[in-house]
Amino acid sequence: MEEEASNAALPDGFLDFLKENGLDPSIYAESHSTPRYIRLKPGCEAQIEEIEGEIKCKLEKVDWLPGFYSLPPDVQIANSNAYREGKMYGIDAASGAAVSALNISAGDHVLDLCAAPGAKLCLILDILGDSGSVTGVDVSSHRLAACRTMLQKYALGNHCRLFVADGTTFSLVPMRIHSNTKSCESALEENVTFKEWTSRRPWKERKKAARVRKSGAVHSGNQLPELIYYGRHSGVVGLNKSELYQTFCDSELMSCGYDKVLVDAECTHDGSIKHVQKFEHWGWETLQRRVLDAERSDSLTVLQLKLLTNGFRLLKAGGLLVYSTCSLTVAQNEDVVKQFLEENPFAVHSNKIDGSASRPPPADEFSGHENSPIEQVALTVPVTDDPSLPAVTFRTWTLGALACVLLSFLNQFFWYRREPLSLTSISAQIAVVPLGRLMASLITKRVFFKGQKWEFTLNPGPFNVKEHVLITIFANSGAGNVYAIHIVSTVKLFYKKNLSFFVALLVVLTTQVLGFGWAGLFRRYLVEPAAMWWPQNLVQVSLFRALHEKEKRPRGGLTRNQFFLIAFTCSFAYYVLPGYLFPMLTSLSWICWIFPTSILAHQLGSGLHGLGIGAIGLDWSSISSYLGSPLASPWFATANIAAGFFLVLYVITPVAYWLNLYNAKTFPIVSDGLFTSTGQSYNISAIIDPNFRLDIDAYEREGALHISTFFAIYYGVNFACLTATIVHVLLFNGRDIWQLSTSAFREKKMDVHTKLMRKYKQVPGWWFMCILVANIVATIFTCHYYNDQLQLKWWGVLLACGLALLFTLPIGVIAATTNQKPALNVITEYIIGYLYPGYPVANVCFKVYGYISMKQGIAFLEDFKLGHYMKIPPRAMFMAQVVGTIIAAFVHLGTAWWLMNTIPDICDRALLPADSPWTCPGDHVFYDASVIWGLVGPRRIFGDLGHYSAINWFFLAGAIAPVLVWLAHKAFPRKHWIKLITMPVLLGATVNMPPATAVNFTSWVLIGFASGFIAYRYYRGLWSRHNYVLSGALDAGLAFMAVILYLCLGMEHVSFKWWGSSPDGCPLASSSTA
Repeated sequence: MEEEASNAALPDGFLDFLKENGLDPSIYAESHSTPRYIRLKPGCEAQIEEIEGEIKCKLEKVDWLPGFYSLPPDVQIANSNAYREGKMYGIDAASGAAVSALNISAGDHVLDLCAAPGAKLCLILDILGDSGSVTGVDVSSHRLAACRTMLQKYALGNHCRLFVADGTTFSLVPMRIHSNTKSCESALEENVTFKEWTSRRPWKERKKAARVRKSGAVHSGNQLPELIYYGRHSGVVGLNKSELYQTFCDSELMSCGYDKVLVDAECTHDGSIKHVQKFEHWGWETLQRRVLDAERSDSLTVLQLKLLTNGFRLLKAGGLLVYSTCSLTVAQNEDVVKQFLEENPFAVHSNKIDGSASRPPPADEFSGHENSPIEQVALTVPVTDDPSLPAVTFRTWTLGALACVLLSFLNQFFWYRREPLSLTSISAQIAVVPLGRLMASLITKRVFFKGQKWEFTLNPGPFNVKEHVLITIFANSGAGNVYAIHIVSTVKLFYKKNLSFFVALLVVLTTQVLGFGWAGLFRRYLVEPAAMWWPQNLVQVSLFRALHEKEKRPRGGLTRNQFFLIAFTCSFAYYVLPGYLFPMLTSLSWICWIFPTSILAHQLGSGLHGLGIGAIGLDWSSISSYLGSPLASPWFATANIAAGFFLVLYVITPVAYWLNLYNAKTFPIVSDGLFTSTGQSYNISAIIDPNFRLDIDAYEREGALHISTFFAIYYGVNFACLTATIVHVLLFNGRDIWQLSTSAFREKKMDVHTKLMRKYKQVPGWWFMCILVANIVATIFTCHYYNDQLQLKWWGVLLACGLALLFTLPIGVIAATTNQKPALNVITEYIIGYLYPGYPVANVCFKVYGYISMKQGIAFLEDFKLGHYMKIPPRAMFMAQVVGTIIAAFVHLGTAWWLMNTIPDICDRALLPADSPWTCPGDHVFYDASVIWGLVGPRRIFGDLGHYSAINWFFLAGAIAPVLVWLAHKAFPRKHWIKLITMPVLLGATVNMPPATAVNFTSWVLIGFASGFIAYRYYRGLWSRHNYVLSGALDAGLAFMAVILYLCLGMEHVSFKWWGSSPDGCPLASSSTA
């Protein structure tokens, strides 16, 4: 009867509301028995009896909330001395539970994003004592003023500051540091230093605050938060406004945000029994408007999600956020948290406290929520591992070898083409999934030699992600081009000299395998530290997760799998246009169309043979062919590349050309050709003697060798990049490298992924050393025994190895943090060209052993990091890399040998048809370099006997450039962007030009900007879910369609001619203007 009576007191609309949400109406009839709660300030527990006597009731201790006591609801405490003297304050148990869930520790910096009316603030400050800080935010100025009154009454405000602000946009960090930040523009106008707080503010300041409140600007987020209170030790005293209102980018918040964030969000308050019963006095129509109205409920859930999202954004790595409401509805609690977790997949939902989430912490101590301090890694790479999953299986061997063979064949096949399509391992990564699952369903699960030492099975169960990763490592071995093939092409196709298959195989094998030694030496520096994050690997990790993890489709969105399939299909279908029907999409050089007879316009506008002003490529193969995927490049690296490209191609090159530096107008503006002084092609064969050496008399008759001014600048930039790499790494990474060398760094900042990998057997260092020593011995033997073909002396091999050893670490650091790999090829050519001039094959062999062994070592390290992220046993990784490398060497060489013997006039641009794709741009540059550095020698070109000796000053310029950046960073430590100027990347932006062209850069930079800056900054949820998946889908769709087009149409010579068949449409771009 009592329950029916209580229900009758509630309106029908509210009863329906309770029924819809599964709530028992009888709870609202228990107000007479619902206790009220107080908290005693620390140190007042001894006065409990005195307090009980004054208020004339017994205080019941609340065991689950320290310092809390309950008392009957009708007891009044406001008139007691204990209350007036600030020894106790009223606070709901629910509020206490929310604060308790924060697990506050001494020294924490806490943000209360909905702070009014202030009891929670008092409790937080009570717990912190004389440490840490508390920031209270509320949109209501009069409610926040009540907070201020409470803090003053209970003398708890010393470490607190209060802001009237919109909690959905509030962005100020705790005052623990003053870092490399930029200030709000409006704050810079006033350089007022904050003195100790007083309630008496200047009249002008009060009027200004009143105008802001009246205009509602606080709610709009356009005005700075209004600081209405700050304590003596809150960090505000002594600051000026620019320091107080400094703002941080999201990546910086990972390290300088709040330790704890409480979002006790605005809600319908239907969970507060006393609050609901107040509607009896206010009128039930008010309850209808505030609680039952669907539009208000929907607006509240939107507000709650925004508050939760912003609170999480302000949370530092390793921090804890608690979300709570006074509502019992699922829509305002579980549904809001669920949507938040879907939109922020990098948030870790706590199983201990319902409604709490933590941002992954830095690797200081291991916990269930630990993650990488690198935000892109934390967004992408899981911190879980299942050691029970088999990695090395029959499927791994079969599909891995198959993927390695196919990618090796296809990449070498396409390498000789005008736009050398690079099929990444992502193609195989996708293709093997259905094959792996098919094998898992068809192959027998029988266990052979059961119970014996050699027990094995061909089918250990479902196709799993660890098998998939190892197969991809196999594929990676085939995906990288074997640089030593250039030696074979140069000797056989350009010099028309003899090089046997067996000698070529020895060179290919020794150069590829030598990199294992360097990888073994530098694993500790380039794989284990979290800061060495290898951005390109995140594309593959994201794709692995999309292909293996079961994912629920987010509301109004797509799962990673669905998005991948759509993007893959679009990429696959679209490539028919640039790949066959409309090749001009590779470079839309529209300036040439407007001025079809102007040499100047063609030089300026051509994307393939000129400066590429305005040229855009709508062909993913040209966009990603030389610089890799722009979607995988961090924005600061993209910006450095853009700056370097602009400097070289749009400042230095045109100025040098129109000033006719080095007779620039005699030659094409952008060219990798070799010329006489009159601009004619140089007859190289005329200056080679019968012993394959430089004929000095013939060279003097033919005249000095000339190159375009752009080509000379290209070499100068390479010089600068080399010295900049060394100096940059010493200045910005030298301390960390030293700490790693002395082991002090290992235990203090161990990456969470490194900790997880410790459960597996590591690859002993002596394995790598054995490979290194054996390979060096084999290389010396090969070069000595076949010296008539290779020309390189034994001391040249040792010197090349020394250079690789010296540069692997600094270039590895650049590659691991920026996704760009500064080249070492020019300095190797330079050194051996001076020491051993006139021997072109010796020069290219030295370059390959010195440069490619280092490059291969970095590729192995990148694969090790991929295995690191995916928790692959290191010994299994080592096996896959060694076997894959050997398979790839055989297949690459076999494919190249086959093509050289079957395609007429391959690489000979003078004899090939005008539309032939077999122009070999990479091999042409390699051949030109062998002539410049090997046959003629650097002394006759860049030394005292040459025309280009001033280019050597680039060495000094490159060394000075990082020093200037470092000094600027030290002089202006708050200018965070200064440290992001990475001179090796900026100067090395154009090291691939030639063979890369302007359009490869313009389109790459635009897409990199859209992804790394716009999407990453303003659409973080979409970026984290889809960015790397999109990159993989574009690669895969392009690769499959390109293969189909060649097999179905290219091999049958099916083609048609029209205006759009020209890849550029700028025939005059290569003309000289002298």
